[in-house]
Amino acid sequence: LVLLFSSSVVAEDISDFEIEGMGLGDSLLDYMSEDEIINNDQKVYSNNSKFLGINFNGKKNTYDYVYLYVKRNDKKYIIYLIRAANIVDNKNQCLKIKNEIAMEMKPLFENANFREGTQKHYYYKNSTQYISQFSFGKKDPTVSDHGRVECLIIHKKDKKKSEGAPSTLEVIIQSAEFGQWLETQ
Repeated sequence: LVLLFSSSVVAEDISDFEIEGMGLGDSLLDYMSEDEIINNDQKVYSNNSKFLGINFNGKKNTYDYVYLYVKRNDKKYIIYLIRAANIVDNKNQCLKIKNEIAMEMKPLFENANFREGTQKHYYYKNSTQYISQFSFGKKDPTVSDHGRVECLIIHKKDKKKSEGAPSTLEVIIQSAEFGQWLETQ
């Protein structure tokens, strides 16, 4: 994989970074029509939730999948989260690539708080996330803008339960507002 973010300088906040040419605060209408947005709502949350998840169906150069989150009633469709993923078959190879990406991100996220760790996935209870995370502002990523790269390794028990959900290498940039909202779900 090549450098996954574009940035001309060390960023003071997450809005200086892009994934597949898109950044937080951009209008999704610059990349998809309103009809495409509405027809790609992933129905991740209930119809009365604040945010809706969109499967980006435009041109992708680096990732297999790109998911974006916008406010449900925002006619400008401002992006609050970008989650890009590639399917992986090998945990060790995924961790190697994750670490390489994190090392590429470190100089770009120089002013961010960095931490690494593992945790069980909130939905796939037997599966593990291996995370390298950069938070701007407060160290708690739920109350600050942040970027992260992670390997989500799906356990065989969870694959059976979820009709074969794949293990993934993911790069995510997220606004503090989305993180705070997500914590209440």
